[in-house]
Amino acid sequence: MSANDQWLPPYGELIKVNFDEAFDKDCLESCSRIVARNTGGWVRVSRTILHEKVASAFAAEALACSWAVQISMEMGWSDLIFEEDSLSVVNKCRINSLDKSEIGAYKRNIQQVSKKFWWVRFQHVNRKANQLSHILATECLRRNEQTYMEGGVSRFGGRRMEDDWPREPD
Repeated sequence: MSANDQWLPPYGELIKVNFDEAFDKDCLESCSRIVARNTGGWVRVSRTILHEKVASAFAAEALACSWAVQISMEMGWSDLIFEEDSLSVVNKCRINSLDKSEIGAYKRNIQQVSKKFWWVRFQHVNRKANQLSHILATECLRRNEQTYMEGGVSRFGGRRMEDDWPREPD
């Protein structure tokens, strides 16, 4: 497994916030999943949010990013890395310009809230490195239930979280 295939902890006092979505195109529903972890890989907060009337998977990805930024602000964090496996959403969040695409409103919200942080970076990661968020979003949509946990993840994500913990080389 390469370094790009696994979750890597942030450095220093940074909080790394991974987010993802699951989208049901038949029902136009999605679930955003946010998992924030510290340098030791410990979960600070995890949350799933169900959404109705979501136009596309692209809009669902931007909505998940918007929620990740909002939750980070509510938690009072100031130094953050946001990681996602959608390169197009990450690139749009990095560029401060007018966006007339279907996610323009989400992008404006993300940029406005991001101004409140001391330091922030949006980073693209491989799907495997964002697997915990993806698994939990998919399960949230399947079960049709929202969750909010501080210090952990729901039971169906526990094993994946343990797999992500940093380890000493063999």
